[in-house]
Amino acid sequence: MATPQPLVWVFFYGTIMNPAVMKDYGATANQVSPAKLAGFDIAIRPRPNLLRSERASVFGSLITVTHADLTTIYSGLEKNFGLKYLPEAVLASTLDGALRPALCYIAPSMADAAPDPAFLRQLAQCVRTMGLPEWYAAHVESLGLDSAQAGRRLRRSPARDPASARMECRVSPQCAGRSKSLDNTASR
Repeated sequence: MATPQPLVWVFFYGTIMNPAVMKDYGATANQVSPAKLAGFDIAIRPRPNLLRSERASVFGSLITVTHADLTTIYSGLEKNFGLKYLPEAVLASTLDGALRPALCYIAPSMADAAPDPAFLRQLAQCVRTMGLPEWYAAHVESLGLDSAQAGRRLRRSPARDPASARMECRVSPQCAGRSKSLDNTASR
């Protein structure tokens, strides 16, 4: 009888945050929890990566997977895209505010290339599927726009009722600062 492999918590911030996409990569998501990681910002160059930023946060999913799953995912990304992501220990928070230590894979370097608009739409859809804030999905979509287009898009975004936004995010403490984060995003 085979010994079950231990599961580890990992914070995923690209399309793999969605268990259906993870399955396409040959890995199985076990426990899944929408989450936020403070102290980082997302960059798409043309694949997702995290950059340290004390004024930003990234949304994604905390997922338990096996070490074999991680090898499958990240060796596939290296083979298909030439990117070497390395694990770092992080402290992510679930949308209900619980803190969870996890691994997070970050590429130490990545060529600066424009993101594929289709990939940005796919990533934004994953953000929506995971029940993460709509303003974050709009932020992801804006990463493919030049700064003038991004500013117009953010100004056109409809104002949200704070109560409905908290319900959409499923957490009031994490979403309470969303307008402040949006202002920081617009000023970049």
